[in-house]
Amino acid sequence: MSRAKRRKGGRPRKAKISLPQFNGDHGTGTAAATHSTLVVPVKDSPNRVANRRRIDALDRIIARDILTMPEQQAAKAIRDAYSRTEALSSGGEMKEQVDSSPKPDASIAAQVDAMSHWAHVMAPIRTDRAIIEHVCCHGQPLRTLPTKYRRRSMARLRDQLIKVAVHLEYAHPQDVAKMVA
Repeated sequence: MSRAKRRKGGRPRKAKISLPQFNGDHGTGTAAATHSTLVVPVKDSPNRVANRRRIDALDRIIARDILTMPEQQAAKAIRDAYSRTEALSSGGEMKEQVDSSPKPDASIAAQVDAMSHWAHVMAPIRTDRAIIEHVCCHGQPLRTLPTKYRRRSMARLRDQLIKVAVHLEYAHPQDVAKMVA
């Protein structure tokens, strides 16, 4: 028997088992690969599996609870419409649809639908479009805006998101007056 076991009253030590934080492939683990990402556990997974998810500036603003619910919905609608337009213009879904359809009309119709939805979502924005696109579309934080847009940029972003929320009927004009006051 070792001295350490005798000193503690003869009880053997319990072996400490260290489990990996999460199972699964989370990428290379380099600083560039993990920048602006978060490991999110998969719900109801008995094997401790997690996914790596990219967090953009809009997600950070929403997490800090700066925006009201209609503003969050409007920002996500802008992001989704822009993403849909970008995905269709890059050719990802178009390549699959062209192979399965005898005519290219289906892919053109999908592009037109995505562009018209983008135009519908962005219709109420007349000013400060650069701020909306910078945060909601490109996922960049407000601090990286060009100097001419930085002044009161969060207030200007919220004003434009309220306009989109009213346009998309996420909020009523009466409710907007209460939010602003």
